[in-house]
Amino acid sequence: MSVWDLVAVVVTVCVIVTMAVLLLLLTQLVSVLRGLRSVANQLADDALPAVDNLKETVDHADAELERLHGVIGAAEEISQNIRLVGRKSARVTSTPLIKAKAVAAGLKSAITRMKHD
Repeated sequence: MSVWDLVAVVVTVCVIVTMAVLLLLLTQLVSVLRGLRSVANQLADDALPAVDNLKETVDHADAELERLHGVIGAAEEISQNIRLVGRKSARVTSTPLIKAKAVAAGLKSAITRMKHD
């Protein structure tokens, strides 16, 4: 056996060992990928209903917010109307009240003068 034959045998053995290690790693990689696919499928099966429920919840919350927006708008409108009614009633009643007080003061003064005379 010559040196070149020995080198060929050593290289061949190294290649065979390397191929065996790569085959073992490839087998483990395939096993891990199958497990990953299984977990991904399970996640998809679990996540999709949760996402659907979340969408329903968000839609319901959106509808409630729209309803609340309408209620707030109505409350603001009522508040503004009450303020306007308060102002107008103050204007309407203040002048007659002032006049009534003036008349009452005048009558009181007149009665007081009549008593002294």
